[in-house]
Amino acid sequence: MLQSMRDNLKGTAAIIVAAFFGFIMVIGGIDFFSGASGGAADAVAEVNGEKITNMDLQRAIQNRRSMIMNQYGENVPADLISDEQLREPVLRQLISTSVMRQAAQESGMVMSTAAVNKAITDIPAFQVNGTFDTQLYRDALRRMGYSTASFPQIVAGDLTLQQYADGVTASAFTTKVDAEQVVAASMEERDFTYVVLPVQELLASTEVSDAEVEQYYQENQSQYQRPEQVAVEYIELTPEIFASNIDVSEDDVRAQYDQERASFGSDLRRRAAHILLEDADQAKLEEIQAKLSAGEDFAELAKSYSEDIGSREEGGDLGFTTGDVFPQAFEEALATLEVGQVSGPVTTDSGTHLIKLLEVEESEPPTFEERKSAIEKQLRTAAAEREFVDSLSRLADLAYNADSLAGPAEELGVPLQTSGLFSRQEGSGVLANGQVVEAAFSPEVMEDGNTSDVLNLNNEHSVVLRVTESKPAGIYPLEEVREQIVAGLKRDKASEQLAKQAETLRQKLASGGDFAELAKGQDLTLESSEKTRRGGFGERAEINGKAFSLPAPASGSEELAVFALSSGNQVVLALRDVRPGDLSQQSKEQRLALMQQLASVNGGAELAAIRRYLSDQASVELSSPDE
Repeated sequence: MLQSMRDNLKGTAAIIVAAFFGFIMVIGGIDFFSGASGGAADAVAEVNGEKITNMDLQRAIQNRRSMIMNQYGENVPADLISDEQLREPVLRQLISTSVMRQAAQESGMVMSTAAVNKAITDIPAFQVNGTFDTQLYRDALRRMGYSTASFPQIVAGDLTLQQYADGVTASAFTTKVDAEQVVAASMEERDFTYVVLPVQELLASTEVSDAEVEQYYQENQSQYQRPEQVAVEYIELTPEIFASNIDVSEDDVRAQYDQERASFGSDLRRRAAHILLEDADQAKLEEIQAKLSAGEDFAELAKSYSEDIGSREEGGDLGFTTGDVFPQAFEEALATLEVGQVSGPVTTDSGTHLIKLLEVEESEPPTFEERKSAIEKQLRTAAAEREFVDSLSRLADLAYNADSLAGPAEELGVPLQTSGLFSRQEGSGVLANGQVVEAAFSPEVMEDGNTSDVLNLNNEHSVVLRVTESKPAGIYPLEEVREQIVAGLKRDKASEQLAKQAETLRQKLASGGDFAELAKGQDLTLESSEKTRRGGFGERAEINGKAFSLPAPASGSEELAVFALSSGNQVVLALRDVRPGDLSQQSKEQRLALMQQLASVNGGAELAAIRRYLSDQASVELSSPDE
């Protein structure tokens, strides 16, 4: 098959694998690695007699690690992605997946070859410019340890598993009674009025003695645990650090532009389509040519006859070539065609082609002004990367056994950065990176005073550090937390005083007092909340939460409550009315959407129950990690 036969494909194996993993997670919903791995035979588990090999497990661990790193970026905690941390949950997932896939196969579900081929060709990691590329596909499989024979079987297994899961979730339903109960609770509305008695006004006149502070500190020392802390000095290297100091002359930009223009050529691009027969079938070839001669559409014939799974659904369209994308015989034949003309049979290693020239484009080179900014950036980036690589090669020697990193920083022409004390969980920026944290708190760096190794956080980001101060874990001294304790005690005392005032107000309301008049008499603002639903933000969320925790008032009466907010403010609240949500008041579209959502939730619960049942019934034998 021919797609885009380029040898100089862009992208790295890591990107290919990550994109592929992402696709499999989308189509399968569950880690796909429980299929046959085609080698690495040591079994880590057997599920109903089917092996899960060590290679399967290692691939799945790497997949989970990649997903976590994509989520956290450079700041992923080191212990979160260790093999030891990931092994057990990943193996449990593999076992669960294996059980589910076996159930799908036993139920008689199968996946057609066409569906498997489409799933494979739709994987972005196997595409160049949006088009499936055979060579890229084969290279990626080889890097991941799969063959072109085994990989479609794995995809077929995962698609079958997804078909099984969809069969469970899609058949789930909900009843009108269920929906009515959900709406009654979730869309319930409450009417209430309330006043907030602010604690702030009492804080200035509230006093706290040293004895009270001391007593609270002694009785609540668990609140003031100080974690192990370090302060560091560090050198951070990235190409961007050097780029800001690099000047690019216009002569250099002009020279680079002239070089680009000289190699630009006419840049003639031809857009090709083809019909590919992998095996030379003369009868079929003559049949196609006869239909073409009769005026039948080339694109429709490609869909019917072409054996290139990547292009046939596009009418054989392969995109543009500048003369170096396809095999030589293909390019030579294409170059002889007029737009709309179809070639005779052309043979390459992929098979026999009938080639059609769809269009021709010839572009002019961009002007100097159009390219100037991009070339400047390109030259600056290239110079910065050279500076980065050179500095990185020198950094380890300069920093080794250095009493301070100030000298190495000056030698390299980069800033020396410092931090205040931070714990393992308190670092920010690069100091939150798992590798950096692990190095800073390692015994050889924190205790022995050594400079860390050069930490390569990624291909263009490296750090070396020294600990300049460290503090062991312990309890914060009273003087460091005194202000915090005093503020808390003042707030609590003032809030207790307000609580008495609030209770007096509640009693007056219970005796028939008018809420508005009582509030006005105490210079309080009466707030009215009508048709209120659950939720909210900040202080209002606390008030709503309390309002929805109260029992519905009897007809013609109010349910009263006094309570404190986390700020220390006191609230007096009168709940006046409660109205359950009414499904019949929702529009037809809303009711339909709700029923679908509830069915989806039920389907997910049913699928989880089936998974648990099958896992409980399965015969699972685990091998020791040391075996």
